[in-house]
Amino acid sequence: MALKLTSRDIQEIVSKLSSDKDKAREVIKKIDFYWRVCSVSWREGVKLLNTWLETDRSIGFTRYLSDKTSVLKPKEVPHSETWPFLVKILMQCASSEISSSKKRLPKSIFAKTLRIIVKRAQDDGCSGKKNLLLHVAKSLFNHVWDVLKDVPSFQSEYGVILRYLLEVTYYRFHMRKRVYSSGKKPKHRKFWSEVFRFTLTLHSLIENPPGDIPDDLRDNIISGFVGIFSHVRDEGKISRKLVECINTYLLKDGPNLGGKSLEIHQAVNHFVFRYWFATHDRSLKDSLICYAKLQVSLTRGVDDGSILLELVDVMSKELDQMSTSSTNSPEGEKCGIMTSSQFKVAELVALVFCRVCANTYKSPVTEKCARREHVVVLIKESRGGQMAMVDAAAL
Repeated sequence: MALKLTSRDIQEIVSKLSSDKDKAREVIKKIDFYWRVCSVSWREGVKLLNTWLETDRSIGFTRYLSDKTSVLKPKEVPHSETWPFLVKILMQCASSEISSSKKRLPKSIFAKTLRIIVKRAQDDGCSGKKNLLLHVAKSLFNHVWDVLKDVPSFQSEYGVILRYLLEVTYYRFHMRKRVYSSGKKPKHRKFWSEVFRFTLTLHSLIENPPGDIPDDLRDNIISGFVGIFSHVRDEGKISRKLVECINTYLLKDGPNLGGKSLEIHQAVNHFVFRYWFATHDRSLKDSLICYAKLQVSLTRGVDDGSILLELVDVMSKELDQMSTSSTNSPEGEKCGIMTSSQFKVAELVALVFCRVCANTYKSPVTEKCARREHVVVLIKESRGGQMAMVDAAAL
């Protein structure tokens, strides 16, 4: 039978985690043994806390702290039996562990425990309570970001914490724009798993900005995408997630970009059209289709129609493939029902055709006064297969 959490248990955990850190810092140079004793005490406190985070005890632990936290008033100082207090003291322990680990890696148990605590505090399915970290949200964002920048060995766990926080609207409005805008590129080469986790964090940051994306950050984001895709060569989980990052950014900030969306496309188009037909990853293909739809939607008011002209040929080939696939299908499957992927392609075909019909672009002529031709004329002058777009749009 699981033990029931009591106030005395919480006080024992807090007591071990709340060693006299300030006094320890003052005498560390004189009495190194005192520092070691305090450090051991913090670790014992973290270990004791983790015994309550195990499966058979975690539900009672979560409900107890959630109930105590939920009655806090907005300006009330959280007491020792609340989530904000526990998170704050764990941040202090993590910072102390980092500062005491100049010649070794800090113990990962501090980062892991903080990540678990943040997740438990947000588990409204267990406690029925929401937004229980509001009292500490701003300081937690600052702490997480400082550690992400300076402590490589904690980046995995802290990246997850950051994503947890960004998922909650009420939390991310407590993140200062200075913190949101102060991201730095990793200083060292990373393993594949680390790069993928960084990409997940990047996507979460783009998807959940603290309000509107700051104007002074826009150029940095665009140049960042351009730089990233100058190194992307192969398909895979990372490249798929990077395309999703761009899609999310275009969806969030696309209307504010104007012609700058073309800068992104110039960096991405080689990858997009290289794997449009070559990939067997359906999720990647869907992301590429989504990217194309977003870019086409943003061409309104943009003089350069290069994106549309590139997609005309691609859409023609897509329709040819769909026609061939339908012809080769078993007789019983010829019912006119499109798959989800085919439907997305058909939507994109219709969007591209509507855009080229609604705009005219300068044709490449050498006369002094350039002659303007309708894009449909250019399509008709192209290879005959492209006229299938007209038929598809008319259906």
